[in-house]
Amino acid sequence: MTIRGYPLSAKLPDDLNFGERFWYWRGASGRNYIHSVYDAGACPPLPGAVYVAVRREGAKRYAIATGRFPNFWDGSGEGAFDLLRNLRADEIHVHLLSRNDREASAVFEDLGRALHETASAYPALIAA
Repeated sequence: MTIRGYPLSAKLPDDLNFGERFWYWRGASGRNYIHSVYDAGACPPLPGAVYVAVRREGAKRYAIATGRFPNFWDGSGEGAFDLLRNLRADEIHVHLLSRNDREASAVFEDLGRALHETASAYPALIAA
């Protein structure tokens, strides 16, 4: 199993105008998690949220890292955004629907396992 994603519009009629504002990422468990899509430099502070750092190549998107923003974070200073800048991510996809810290941790672990499996199968893609 590798980490895979697709836009919300792949499941909904085009006339709803969602475009690619939302993206699903599939964890190692096979479960899909919906994410809001932000440009890498325009992601607001979302304490405790799970993110997928994404690199775009044309119409394709590749997950290059997963993580969680700190629980008490105002978006300033060093930390998650410095890491994301170093990864050269084009977009940050953020999962906001976890009801509590335990659920967010489970989503992060599931997506992380899928990304690890992708990195094992395609190391050049993730390291590029």
